Amino acid sequence: MSDIIYGRNAVSEAFKFGKSIEKVFMLHSIRGEFEVQIRRACKEQNIPLAKVPEVKLNDLAGQHAGHQGIVAIIPAITYVDYETVIRSALASDRAPLLVIVDGVTDVRNLGAIARSAYFFGAHGMIITGNASGRINEDAIKASAGALLQLPVARASSIFQLISDLQAAGVIVAATSLTQAVSVDTCDMKEPLAIVLGSEGKGLSNKVLEIVDYTLQIPAVNVFDSLNVSVAAGIMLYEASRQRTAPSTKKS
Repeated sequence: MSDIIYGRNAVSEAFKFGKSIEKVFMLHSIRGEFEVQIRRACKEQNIPLAKVPEVKLNDLAGQHAGHQGIVAIIPAITYVDYETVIRSALASDRAPLLVIVDGVTDVRNLGAIARSAYFFGAHGMIITGNASGRINEDAIKASAGALLQLPVARASSIFQLISDLQAAGVIVAATSLTQAVSVDTCDMKEPLAIVLGSEGKGLSNKVLEIVDYTLQIPAVNVFDSLNVSVAAGIMLYEASRQRTAPSTKKS
């Protein structure tokens, strides 16, 4: 179950003693040493920080009026470092397969993506983007429990994450509707990370410029796009299909 910590001292102590934190919400008008301290701690620990109006903090804290302009959400799962996820995938006896979700806000989509990732044998899921949804009870329910089995990590910078993956020899492929090749024509048997963008805007052009290649799912009818969790399932199925298909090489 996720929970909250509120108040300056309580949140500071949570950081000091290594308490797992999902996301921090801070009053947008807060300035000074405390704001710098929290911002630095969030950056160092890959924790999303949202500057919000007081009405949002009041809503999060409920009857707890003494939030002092800051509320921290305690996660329903235990996150792992994304470097650990990458190392574990590389050490596996199977070619690494990772899922990166950038800015996906709907917790049900996060859950559904995790469900497909676990089903098709992905080694982990990495969440990026300050506006990404948080893993709560609804996300776990949508994942059918996969979020309790699949390693999940966070990264504060998708650009640094992609750079680290490429340096480790992992191919980074992003979903895109333009200047992309069909998913069924790509070799997905190599170490691979699939990057999925937010529900509304997708991935930024800057991200699309630095990935190794962009993929799209062939459509029968002219239409905008698939739901991000559906797209994830299709991409992961294709990767799994290629990896488990019998070899066609002749002896």
